[in-house]
Amino acid sequence: MIKKLTSGYYSKMMLISISTVCAITALLFILSSSMIRNQEKSEYLKNYDIAVSNLSSILTTKQNSLANTLAPVFSSPSRYQALCSLYKKHPTIAYSTNRAIIQMLKEICRYDQYCRGVLLATNEGELFQYNTSSDTLIPLTLNKVNFDFTPYQLQILSDSQLEALCGGYEKPADHVYGLSGTIFDYTGDNLATLGQIIILYSTAEFTNSLSTSHLDPSATFTLTDTDRNILFSSDGNYEYTKGILTAEQIPSGSSTIQMPVVSRMLNGKSYYFTSVYNGHYEFFANYQLPAGTITRSFTQVILAVLAVIICAASILLYVITLRIADKKIKTIQKGMNLVGQNNLDYRLPVPDNNDEFTQITNSFNRMCDELQHNIEKAYLFEISQKKAELYAMQTSINPHFLYNALEQIRVQITQGKYSDASQMLLLLSKMYRNQTRRTLYVSIGEELNLCENLINLYMYRYGNFDYEFFIGNALKIYGIPKNTLQPLIENYFVHGMVLDRDDNMLTISIQSVHKDDKDWLEFSIEDNGASITPDELKSLEEKLSQPVLSRDEDNGFALSNVNSRLKLVFGEESRLHPQVGSQGKGFRIVFAIPPVLPEDLQ
Repeated sequence: MIKKLTSGYYSKMMLISISTVCAITALLFILSSSMIRNQEKSEYLKNYDIAVSNLSSILTTKQNSLANTLAPVFSSPSRYQALCSLYKKHPTIAYSTNRAIIQMLKEICRYDQYCRGVLLATNEGELFQYNTSSDTLIPLTLNKVNFDFTPYQLQILSDSQLEALCGGYEKPADHVYGLSGTIFDYTGDNLATLGQIIILYSTAEFTNSLSTSHLDPSATFTLTDTDRNILFSSDGNYEYTKGILTAEQIPSGSSTIQMPVVSRMLNGKSYYFTSVYNGHYEFFANYQLPAGTITRSFTQVILAVLAVIICAASILLYVITLRIADKKIKTIQKGMNLVGQNNLDYRLPVPDNNDEFTQITNSFNRMCDELQHNIEKAYLFEISQKKAELYAMQTSINPHFLYNALEQIRVQITQGKYSDASQMLLLLSKMYRNQTRRTLYVSIGEELNLCENLINLYMYRYGNFDYEFFIGNALKIYGIPKNTLQPLIENYFVHGMVLDRDDNMLTISIQSVHKDDKDWLEFSIEDNGASITPDELKSLEEKLSQPVLSRDEDNGFALSNVNSRLKLVFGEESRLHPQVGSQGKGFRIVFAIPPVLPEDLQ
């Protein structure tokens, strides 16, 4: 049994595949506990990742919309000049100017419920605080050593940094953070920096965002800058926190980066920690969660049962598949042996199911059909062509025909008609030269030239008939099997010509027609000689419907030979159609072939 399962190349490959599947299944079982743990952790921490991303988005939105927030400052030139006069430390500030500045700052804070006030820091060392509750502008002294402002750059100030700006600073909420922008004088050609305007926001917006997430209260969320200053902490601890990443630990680039979740120890406890870094505004959104909040899941037994089932099912499926495949392969091999023994009629039985072996069986049967058809077609065409060439040679060298032709040439010589005798010899030699050519296909123009040689030779013999060719020059380039028209013309001289008439007429016409959405060349060979009777026409049609090789009689062999060759080359639609002449007398043969060049027919 083992030897049979591993006897073939593909059976060995399948066995290797099954062994690999079993080994991988065992390995996956060993690693399953860790993977399930990671999956459960990932699913559990997904809400925390969303929450920390929301915190990052809130702060980013505030920074992105700072320009719109400061619109009241720059929308009115008079207000802006009043604000500049405050920054330039004019000796006296008019009451109207002071009220205009307060009104402008009030409008800034009006459209954001979390905006708690504004700080105006001048380069002259002064600090003015606007508080929304008192609606006043309070002058303070700026402590410049505690924070360095960078002109024309948006900066974030933490709660502790705001408190360090001035000893008399009044915090408008429990915890706030500030976003600073630059105030400049643009009256001259060069911009002159006058100081900073700092919008104060309450951290309650972050707290409210977390409260709607329904997360574990033991989780701690923080927002920090690259210097580890805490902008927001969900547990209220705004002092230095260990483990927060620094800018040097972040990959270069300005896009938002989600750090992978890592496990770390703090104060003897294990925590999960991750961070979202905003490279454009240079801040971090972090969270840390006690690892114990994620409960463990014990599914090893279930996984072991599944692993055993998978391995057993794989082996069983391998054995069953191999047995079925072996049976079908033997059936195909039997069919191939029979076909190899020239039993071309044998066809494989087609299974009911539609699998790969069914497709192979169908392809094999189609191959046998095409092989048998091509062999029969090639055999019949070759035999038919050989018989056609033999018939043409026999007609040309028929002793009676040759005797009559030579006798007519002798008569012409004795009568001194040397030119006619010479011309007859030339026509006769052209006919023999054409038979020696082994080309199976010629152009219509060449075929008509050979036909005209034959007609002219008969003209010297009988002399009491006329002929006409109707064909456009554009059609003469297309191909036709050699010796297609000559037998049809000879048929007229043998069976249709009336010797005691002087108005015998042979007409050959070729025209282009379009039928059944195809282009065709329609041939018509018509004479006004002896008419064919209905019985003779029916008998002729029956003979044309029979294979030329199955007929032994000589009568009608020429037409049957041409008919078979046309069908073999162009198909059933190109068969000969014998008819009574157009005037109700005489005889006509009609057939059609597609317009194909001789080299394409070859």
